[in-house]
Amino acid sequence: MRTLICTALLALAFGSAQAADQMSKHAERGVACTTCHKGDFKAPSVDVCTGCHSRDALAKATESMNFEAVLKNPKTGKETRHTALINVHDSYHFGRTENCFDCHREHKPSTNQCATCHDIEAWKMPTPK
Repeated sequence: MRTLICTALLALAFGSAQAADQMSKHAERGVACTTCHKGDFKAPSVDVCTGCHSRDALAKATESMNFEAVLKNPKTGKETRHTALINVHDSYHFGRTENCFDCHREHKPSTNQCATCHDIEAWKMPTPK
């Protein structure tokens, strides 16, 4: 029932066609709007996200994103191995402190903020859901 009410509110706010496209990913899984939105419909704090989504568990689940790279010095030809730390939930830049909303969006398409500075095509890094 709450999901239906939230969908109706979104339809009123955005117009029914746009609201259908922007349906909450959590609502699609049966999570009520009020689980994350406490008394208003502003973006919840990251603490709300980590109340259900453990940073440690997310880091563990995505650690396979890190990979071993071989770097070759163009002058000497010497090769060195380097671990590319691209795990988005335990990153080289931010560790496990990244704001979830930098990449994850609930009512519009998510983004890949790594692509802001990096060429991520070689990393085969997908945009989050």
